[in-house]
Amino acid sequence: MNNKKLVRLSLMLALALILGLLESTLPPLPVPGVKLGLANIVNVLVLYLDGFVESLLISIARVIMLSIFSGSLLSLTFYISLSGAIASVIGMFLIYTIFSRDISPISVSSFGAFMHICAQLVTVSILIGAKDILYLFPILSILGVLTGITTGIISSYVLKLKL
Repeated sequence: MNNKKLVRLSLMLALALILGLLESTLPPLPVPGVKLGLANIVNVLVLYLDGFVESLLISIARVIMLSIFSGSLLSLTFYISLSGAIASVIGMFLIYTIFSRDISPISVSSFGAFMHICAQLVTVSILIGAKDILYLFPILSILGVLTGITTGIISSYVLKLKL
């Protein structure tokens, strides 16, 4: 890895951390547990600019560092966040690859948000044995896709800036 790429990825991780911290200060959305996913903007950018492995590593590092900052490392919240982050990046990479990299960041981001919700609900269901939480799937998946569209629009705009 060259120095320029290392610096860019370090800055992307810092940006993801800032966006994650910023989002934690915003008032909650009307549905509990739903967030805008601002840090996902960075995942989309890194996927398009650097690739899958880099995007996955940035995502995992962000979840670990934010959980250290908030004191939730290895807690239930940590595992829920981690499962969503990993599933999101894998889902975005798969759809990006299936469409031969000729797919909009909006579609990639919204699919990543959908995968994020799926993984989080399954994780909660398994870790606390709350199978009833799966009844929230329809509304949470719709809201997830809508927030994914929002972060995808922002990602698309930033990618057009030719960083």
